[in-house]
Amino acid sequence: MTPVVAAFDFDGTLSAGVSGLRFFHRLLGTPRYAAFWVRQLPALAAYGRRWRHEASLDRINRAVFTGRAEREVADAAENFARTRLPRHLLPGPMARIHAHLAHGDRCVIVSRGYALYLEPWARSLGITDVLATRLATGPDGRFTGAMPEPSCDGAHKRDRLLALLGPRERYTLHAYGDGPGDFALLAAADCAFLRVGPAFQLWRPAPRPPCA
Repeated sequence: MTPVVAAFDFDGTLSAGVSGLRFFHRLLGTPRYAAFWVRQLPALAAYGRRWRHEASLDRINRAVFTGRAEREVADAAENFARTRLPRHLLPGPMARIHAHLAHGDRCVIVSRGYALYLEPWARSLGITDVLATRLATGPDGRFTGAMPEPSCDGAHKRDRLLALLGPRERYTLHAYGDGPGDFALLAAADCAFLRVGPAFQLWRPAPRPPCA
């Protein structure tokens, strides 16, 4: 049998809500976070509805990160991953990822959330493969606010995962998601699962059997 790779989206799949917004709150503090919402409400609304997704995210990133020291943000992300992110994890979906890990399957986090905090969180589970949205830094060690590549969403999730894993015939892919941003990833899997309520259901169009 070929080895199993289990690819998990994060926001809405393993965790409730939007982790990026929680991280912004942690990074900015409450007064500046409230002001950020007032100023960036059109971009936030467009991003949430996937209207001009990349342009909206670029505007949000520039508002939050431009000029911030990489070390300062990395320290905040490590603290966020350790202290706040676990509060919002969903027990049922987390049981599925722990089952894959216990079985010795290779697990990959594939998320439009930020690598800044998803990488240290994944390491705490023993997961080294994280495909997520990244931010560019300048020669001065400060964030430019730009992304060096498109955000890890939609078809980019599928493409980045398949590029990481290599020839498709060498593994069986299980994929887990919760919405339209995951559909391209789910369609590429041998066994695809969509979170509905507290648990996963087989996704339609029908995944390739056998799937448990």
